[in-house]
Amino acid sequence: MKKLLVISPSFPKDASESHVIPFLQHVFLAFKEQYQDVELTIVAIHKPLLEKPYDWNGIKIIPLQGNDIKYPLKVVFLLKSFYKLHRLVKANQYDGILNLWHNEFSVFTQVFRCKKFTWMLGQDVKKDNVYLRYFKPNPNKIMTLSNYNNEALYKSAAIRAHKIIPMAINENLFPPLNNEQRYIDVFGAGFLSPLKNYKFFLEIILALKAIKPNIKAELAGMGEQEQDLKRFVAENNLEDNVTFLGMISHAATLDKMNHSKIFLHTSLFEGGSTVYFEALYSGCQLIGTLPMMDKPIENFHFHEIKMDIVDKISVLLENLPPAKRVRYYSMDFVCKEIYDLYYKSA
Repeated sequence: MKKLLVISPSFPKDASESHVIPFLQHVFLAFKEQYQDVELTIVAIHKPLLEKPYDWNGIKIIPLQGNDIKYPLKVVFLLKSFYKLHRLVKANQYDGILNLWHNEFSVFTQVFRCKKFTWMLGQDVKKDNVYLRYFKPNPNKIMTLSNYNNEALYKSAAIRAHKIIPMAINENLFPPLNNEQRYIDVFGAGFLSPLKNYKFFLEIILALKAIKPNIKAELAGMGEQEQDLKRFVAENNLEDNVTFLGMISHAATLDKMNHSKIFLHTSLFEGGSTVYFEALYSGCQLIGTLPMMDKPIENFHFHEIKMDIVDKISVLLENLPPAKRVRYYSMDFVCKEIYDLYYKSA
């Protein structure tokens, strides 16, 4: 039996936490099914806050309970965690280690003799990642999610990853495609933080209201800006146009997409945006403010300027194309790319 160790910042404790990095859940569940000769173990650095290892769909999860601890207390946590990790690797003789994000753990795991790669999945490609600044990775040992992220990495550290492993979705999770009436004009989903830029989302809805007074938008998610966003809605009389859904399950999010005409994503930066590809597969027209696609793809519209977005949404709502599923990359492709890092020459 082949053995692969994955190190992730967090992982769900059970099915009730489908919102915890859904992409990674789907990737490793698909990987386990596709490569049954590989025994996966996942170390969860920060969450869940469980004391003992547990089983997640046949994959062993080892929680370290970091709980996003800050320095200087983080030093003690890291020393204990590195000791545990050293014992774990020594006892199990893994064929390889896959680090998710370039952080303290991706730096520390370089001491082990097995194959090691780091999949840079988020803001770790940006200049403010101190581990990128002081521990520049070997370009041949890292992957990014897209050319967009690879170029961001080059601007930050003057290196490019040797490989791009893109995002994909688990198509089995989606409800049957809704070819009938879609009651949500514009839908958004994500963490309500400054980075996700949902103030801009609401400004677009406000501008659209002047053209289409009855426009209906829904926004799923929670976060630090929730009250500010709700205040903006109240101050601009958008209560009849915008509905805040709060944190909903992944299945509920897909159901909302299946009843939406347009998915609007206004983020200022993304490592990779799962909702891009989920929205396209759900039959939505996708408008994004980031050019994250590495190949031309149907029903994706890239715009950065507010009035360009307003005009595009207005046109789409007047003459909405029939809903159809659009796939970016298959999950089988993504799993094979990961597998080949460690076992292609075996």
